[in-house]
Amino acid sequence: MPTTAAPAAPAGPLPAYGADLRPAATTAPAAPPPTPAAAAPASAPVHPSSGTQLGQPAVVRQTPAAAATATPPTGITESALAGAATGAVAGVGAAMTQAQQRLQRLLDAVARQEPQLRWAIGDREDGNTVLTTDLASGWIPPHVEIPTGIKILAPRARTRTLEAMLGETTLTATYAPGDYLPPAEDADPVSMSIRARDTDDVDELGWELAQATKWRDGLPRLALTLAKAASTGTGYLDSEVELLREHLATVAGQVLGDYPDHVDTAKVGNWQLLATIDALIKNQKTTANYHFAWFQALSLALKGDGHR
Repeated sequence: MPTTAAPAAPAGPLPAYGADLRPAATTAPAAPPPTPAAAAPASAPVHPSSGTQLGQPAVVRQTPAAAATATPPTGITESALAGAATGAVAGVGAAMTQAQQRLQRLLDAVARQEPQLRWAIGDREDGNTVLTTDLASGWIPPHVEIPTGIKILAPRARTRTLEAMLGETTLTATYAPGDYLPPAEDADPVSMSIRARDTDDVDELGWELAQATKWRDGLPRLALTLAKAASTGTGYLDSEVELLREHLATVAGQVLGDYPDHVDTAKVGNWQLLATIDALIKNQKTTANYHFAWFQALSLALKGDGHR
């Protein structure tokens, strides 16, 4: 049986393994080692669909270190803090502006009623808003209505300046005769209330009023007649009331005409007594009590109790 010969081996040395394969693509440079301060960057996963061929090294995409949770540069942090501080200051400034506008609006509403007097208004730290004038230690004349929610000074003789009479305040506004007052039709309406004049009750107001008006210089005898009638509830004539209010307007004009260079305390007292009688006729007992309490406080001061 003929013997089959083995195939002859190719002459020469055998080629190196893999020499017939296609040369590999240029390898991307290795990424620099991560710094100790930052976390090691994560590598993007490699999928066959990404176009990477077998036998070729995959190109690794590294996440930039800035995307990691690293501390922002100092300049950016300072800018952010400065921006926040500026916003806070702007917010406080806006709030202060609104508070100042509120005070000015309330002050204007009062000054329009009596522009011949100096006025001051202020916000205290306890949240109360206080109004005063320097006429007769802070007494508010009867024809001036007081905005709702405003506090006024208690009856007491004072010698301090207008602003000092307000006490410790966080914000103030003042008015002096001749200062600009916007027209009432251009201003927001301000509600008024008689509650601000609420003060301690005068004991036996009717009897005290009658004693104060009896034989007092500068008062017409009609004042005593109407004081008794208003206190006891007896009748009076409309003509008598009209005459009383004429006297009230006269003494008010005299006091305001002398202000601020000179204030006659006797005339101020007569103004307060006539205002008390008029308030009783109107059945405004709170207002009557207020005016007479001021009359008593200033009268006692003149008798030697002193000023504070």
